[in-house]
Amino acid sequence: MTSYRKITSNIAGKLNLLEAYLFYCLALCSDCYTLESHIKQENLANFYGIKDTDQIREWLHKFESLGLIKIDKTDVYGQYGKFNRCSYLSDTEHYILISSQLYDEPISRQLKGFLILLKCVCLNGTNTTLYSQNRLAEEFNLSVGTISKYMKEAIDNGYVKKDKKGIHLLNKEIFIITSESQLAIMKNVYPEIITDEDLARGYIV
Repeated sequence: MTSYRKITSNIAGKLNLLEAYLFYCLALCSDCYTLESHIKQENLANFYGIKDTDQIREWLHKFESLGLIKIDKTDVYGQYGKFNRCSYLSDTEHYILISSQLYDEPISRQLKGFLILLKCVCLNGTNTTLYSQNRLAEEFNLSVGTISKYMKEAIDNGYVKKDKKGIHLLNKEIFIITSESQLAIMKNVYPEIITDEDLARGYIV
């Protein structure tokens, strides 16, 4: 069974492409029900695909400063003395659902981050946004050139299409369309992730 994680759409406009992908990786390394993670920063760096633990630490503190995660430190005493163990609790307000399949897709971290941000601005419960590329640049706080580059990559790799009705994410296995019927099915599988409140609304906001 494919696993899913809640990603708050509040990251759009606050995180760049690489940071958005790290936020997703942190979610994958978190408990699927509580979204709390106890992963060590060096392990998160390896999972993300870099060796620079300092960069991971910097980004995590940025997430905290933006209210996207809460970081708690606990003193732990071991064989070699006292050290801090961190836990990370991700915000899930106004969330979308993205499956773990994206992690294994053979594309760059930047493109994955772009697709995550694109999902964040799709209409409620859909994989479609009505934003123009210029509007996406404004919403994501990125240059128009950056949006154009990754939009082309997304289209060329079959993840996105554009038409008169908008910009559409194509892979429903990765980018979950949360219609009322689908929510009901998913609640049977993940009762702690999909709440009764979600079912009452019929979509994720």
